[in-house]
Amino acid sequence: MRGAVDTKTGTDLRIHRVAGEDWASHRALRLDMLEADPEAFWADPAEVRARTERQWREEIAGPRRHLQARRGDAVLGGIALLPEGYVPQHVIPADRALIVSLWVRPEARGTGVSHALFRALAQLALDLGRPDLRLDVDESNLAAQRLYERLGFEATGARDPREGHDTAWVEYAIRAEHLLEGQHLLES
Repeated sequence: MRGAVDTKTGTDLRIHRVAGEDWASHRALRLDMLEADPEAFWADPAEVRARTERQWREEIAGPRRHLQARRGDAVLGGIALLPEGYVPQHVIPADRALIVSLWVRPEARGTGVSHALFRALAQLALDLGRPDLRLDVDESNLAAQRLYERLGFEATGARDPREGHDTAWVEYAIRAEHLLEGQHLLES
């Protein structure tokens, strides 16, 4: 997958589909995101730190489809698409996929990394026949909500109280083709 050229550095931003052999870079990114923003994700940082190489490879194998934004050898951020539930009881409609685990390293924020990740994820969702995209964000994460709204996401009104928190997850939705149609917004 290809991204955009960074006009400041002249280097290509590439979107890479994570495979089993990428387990170490995937692990490093996940650990960094949970250390920097532990409240923004569903994962338990202690459980994630304790995983073995085999467990990392299993996570990459599915059901999530992980993407990384890379510039040279540096992994700047990641995002994942969940087209099916983690377990049989977690049913996702046939035309829907969930967006999970978006995170961009602080030094790369504001450089178009998240936009490139969303473009690649939207195309992946369309390729899988799952154009109805949803994500959950903590109601206190206003910066993320502003980003999603700039991209065209709309709050659905669905809320899910967070266990052990005084906040709730708020659901946002967009059609994958709208993310691609709005590329002029993504490139600004």
